[in-house]
Amino acid sequence: MPSTPQESPKASEYVKIPNVPGLYRNTRTGGYHGCKKVEGRRKERSLGTTDRKIAERRLKEWIANLDKVDTEVEKTTLKQLHVRFIAINQGKSDSTLCIIKGIIKEFEGWWPYGPDPEVRSIRPSHLEEWLALHERRLKNTSYNRYAGVLKQVFEMAVNDRIIAESPFDRVRTRWKKPQTPIRLVPTVDQFQAIVDDVRAEKRSNHAQESADFIEFLGLAGVGQAEASSLTWGDVDFVKGHLSIRRHKTDRRFTVPIYPHLRALLERLHQEAGESVRPGQRVLKINDAKKSLRNACVRLGLPPFTQRNLRQCLIMRLWKSGVDKKLIAKWQGHQDGGQLIMDTYTEAFGSDDADYEVQQLAKLAPVAPAAKPAEAVATGTAHPVEEADAA
Repeated sequence: MPSTPQESPKASEYVKIPNVPGLYRNTRTGGYHGCKKVEGRRKERSLGTTDRKIAERRLKEWIANLDKVDTEVEKTTLKQLHVRFIAINQGKSDSTLCIIKGIIKEFEGWWPYGPDPEVRSIRPSHLEEWLALHERRLKNTSYNRYAGVLKQVFEMAVNDRIIAESPFDRVRTRWKKPQTPIRLVPTVDQFQAIVDDVRAEKRSNHAQESADFIEFLGLAGVGQAEASSLTWGDVDFVKGHLSIRRHKTDRRFTVPIYPHLRALLERLHQEAGESVRPGQRVLKINDAKKSLRNACVRLGLPPFTQRNLRQCLIMRLWKSGVDKKLIAKWQGHQDGGQLIMDTYTEAFGSDDADYEVQQLAKLAPVAPAAKPAEAVATGTAHPVEEADAA
């Protein structure tokens, strides 16, 4: 007796839904599945529901998106996507790349839904769940950074046709309004007290180098990275300026050798000796954050950072009446002073009240000049009074 071909167990579980091309139902679980041929290849997809109306809608969306997805890469895993994303961001600054890697590592370490999932299996609720874990501990700016990395990762997946739509587009809280930062900017007196305290520290082998570094930051108004890479070839005593390389943008800009900065530079140059080389570093250490932190504790001051010392110089220039465009130029900014106006002038140290009183005093009405004694004695009228009498 001839044998009849047997239907596979898997195929026997599915029944075709009439009048809806490509829609099948699993008789064992009741779940609906879609089936469609694309370029001669059979494509199948679980529609994730037992409701027929929902299944029909999802089937329609799935078929519409099939042309947007490249079948060669649609099974890309999350880890593979992250590796590719880090690769295309290699040109970013070290700090930015470190942040990206840290956020991606946290996301991969948290993922509780099986090892190395495919990108197409990730849902908006997965991203919301992960962001919610960090929401309370992060400031709004940091939250935006976390969300921003997710946004860029899945945008890349859409552009590469791994998925048709980014799950991040349906996340409910994609961005938060940044909170107003509390900036601690030391006054000139506080800055000088910190320098003196660090220089007088007896228990540190690098007290003088740390004091020089801190003093340079506050007098030149440059960042820690820029200060640590400054060489004597960048210092021009004749023209009176420093050539600074901004590490974020890799651009050069010039900073004047301010009158209050020249004495420090001349002393450091003298200490370097007559055989100083152009490539020799001006400052001997890379940062002085530990010395700065300890000095603030000893002096009972707020926890100022090395960035705050730079802001101290900006405050000093601003209150001296230097034009904001010049300040911006000397800071390596390209915005004509807008950042100075929007950011640094919000909170300029603990002497803001005194500064406001000084500025308001300029608006006080000027007292009228007293009449000359001779005019009073002879009874001669003031010219205005004579005009009024006429």
